[in-house]
Amino acid sequence: MQRYFFSLRIALLVIVAGVAVSAIDLATRGFVVVHDPRALIAGAVLEDGLGARRRPLRTFARDYWATRPAFDGTVRLLCRSGREVLRGDVRPGEQTSYTVTAEDCRRGGGRYRSSGASG
Repeated sequence: MQRYFFSLRIALLVIVAGVAVSAIDLATRGFVVVHDPRALIAGAVLEDGLGARRRPLRTFARDYWATRPAFDGTVRLLCRSGREVLRGDVRPGEQTSYTVTAEDCRRGGGRYRSSGASG
């Protein structure tokens, strides 16, 4: 008779299965990651071309913001300087990443709309 209800083998199998399912899910549904190594942005939002649908990027880890795209759109960076910049084209099912540069959030007057390639 076993001493424990769950054996270590079953526990390990459950953990490996969870990681595998998560990896497959991320690969098929896609994700958006914004890396902000200099802490220049206060937030980021995924929005469609008309600005009607918005989905905030959540703090994923230190200096990283992430979400899953549910629609085609662009990432709006909300800089601490008050500037708002559009960067990166996003589509569901694709992996998109962007690194914030000093040029994105340099101080300037008002809002600035620009599109750039995801990188």
